[in-house]
Amino acid sequence: MRDRIIDRFNQGDLARAYDLCQEGLLGQPDDYWLKHRAVLCLIRSGALERAAKAYQDYQLETIRHDEDCLAVGARLLKALALESSGRAFARLALESAEKYADVHARTGGHYPAVNAASMYMLAGRSSDAETYARRVLYGDFDTVSDTPEQGYYRYASQAEAYLLIGDLHSARSTLREAFRQDPANYLAHATTLRQLRLLVSVLGLDSEWLAPLEPPRPAHFAGHIFGVGEAAGLVEPRQEDRLRETVDLLLARHHVGPVYGALAAGSDIVVAEAALARGCELNLILPVPVPVFLDASVRPFGEAWVSRFETCLRQAEKVVELTTDRRIASPEALNFSSLVAMGMARMRANVLATTPLQLLVADDDQAEVAPAFGTHHDSHVWTACGLDQVRVRYPGTRCAGTSQAKAGRVLEPGFRAVMRAMLFLDIAGSSSVPDDRVPHFVQSVLKPLAECCDRLAAPAVHADSWGDGMFLAFETVEQAAIAADALRQVFAAIDLRAHDLPPSVGLRIAGHFGPVHVGEDPLQKRPSLFGGQVAVAARIEAVTVPGSVFVSEAFAAALAMSSTGFRSEYVGHIRIDALMPEQRLYSLRAMARDAVVGLQVRASARSAQAI
Repeated sequence: MRDRIIDRFNQGDLARAYDLCQEGLLGQPDDYWLKHRAVLCLIRSGALERAAKAYQDYQLETIRHDEDCLAVGARLLKALALESSGRAFARLALESAEKYADVHARTGGHYPAVNAASMYMLAGRSSDAETYARRVLYGDFDTVSDTPEQGYYRYASQAEAYLLIGDLHSARSTLREAFRQDPANYLAHATTLRQLRLLVSVLGLDSEWLAPLEPPRPAHFAGHIFGVGEAAGLVEPRQEDRLRETVDLLLARHHVGPVYGALAAGSDIVVAEAALARGCELNLILPVPVPVFLDASVRPFGEAWVSRFETCLRQAEKVVELTTDRRIASPEALNFSSLVAMGMARMRANVLATTPLQLLVADDDQAEVAPAFGTHHDSHVWTACGLDQVRVRYPGTRCAGTSQAKAGRVLEPGFRAVMRAMLFLDIAGSSSVPDDRVPHFVQSVLKPLAECCDRLAAPAVHADSWGDGMFLAFETVEQAAIAADALRQVFAAIDLRAHDLPPSVGLRIAGHFGPVHVGEDPLQKRPSLFGGQVAVAARIEAVTVPGSVFVSEAFAAALAMSSTGFRSEYVGHIRIDALMPEQRLYSLRAMARDAVVGLQVRASARSAQAI
């Protein structure tokens, strides 16, 4: 059982890992390892309130001989503190520090000592912070590192401790040594940089010394489509060569790492080739399947581009086909694809504790209003978020007819394609409600959820229900995210025990964003939503951990470009249905407007440039 749980946990399938823990506890109710792992599943999936309740119910703090069980309570309080602000943050930070200190007193461990030091400092208890920081630096810990990662964390913890006692010089040199121990472990580096930025902000220190240690910057790229030649509207070979040289220069100058975009003929392929030549990770986000995109956006501009397209495609780290639509890409589909690519670059930058960049190949944009689609539209979306942008001037003269967007043909009269943010809700464990309590369950659980939907400032444009499930659709991802968080809070406030309902009952919410078809339901004789994207949203709900909101990568990416009130934590690459490809899922969490976690991502000081 443990091996199966660890396998699912490591694969990011937290819902299945949690379910296996619950199954195991039925036969082994006193197994503290299963209890600890179940709480970890909840923390990692963002169900912090549910995790706190499970931690208390399982009485993990009474397991005195296991450091992991003791420390998970402190870790939970730290996670709650970072989502809080003001007095709530100070209180939770202090509680976390005291728990870490207690764990260190019991186990003598290095991990709880450095965390106690940092949390004391964040709680305003600098003398206690220095006490535990000195224990990290001068305590009797095992200094042998079996792996590069262990060596990294040993030096990174010491760097954090030096910072806490005010020895900035030693903090810098020790942190550089940590990075030398495990130079390619960018995720570990990001975790450290995020923590150190938070500490230097509290200490009132300059954080610029951390900038050179940032991982390579993720970038979104886009540009005008073109063919090569000497006729009007084409780019001459020598002009393309100069374009490639400029792109090479910019990628190096701005320390670009992973890149996200499409792969149309012209600018896209030139940037993709330059990125691959530098060893950058290429992530391709396409609005339609590869063959459809190839025929619409590559082949019409010359067979030479087809060969170059296929070469880049083979070397790409990831190729995402956002829809199964076999029609030529429409302006709406192109905007959807660009929005997701931009959001993925921004989310990757957040994970890596750096700032994203947009690299455009474009002519001068004189429009005061954002164009309907295309490179200049992408530019307006990006700069509206205040993000860094570099622009390479398009080398040729554009003419009409080079757009890759085409109006899609109407498949059936009475149907229209629209973009919708969708939520599926389900009450997990409702089958355990005794039949005599079902009417009360409807009134005490389902009715408050429905009333919450009625109170939304931006109500769903489509709503449906069956049994204990609900389907809601919204015009924007931000509206859907606000609704999901409101529904989660309403359910969390219901006292199940007071209503004589099973405590195992939990609300699962799943979200997805994509194009759907609106048309009349033949049975109900009213408008409804149809399409594969609806099915994706429904399948995500089945793998969501109760108490959590799981969303697709498309939803999370679009939200990253439209709202700063939420954060999406990566859950894993999970198979949601036997007949569907695996989906990268995220746990959605709302943040207080001035939440401390917002300080952990450095604001960019760079400005747009043109070359």
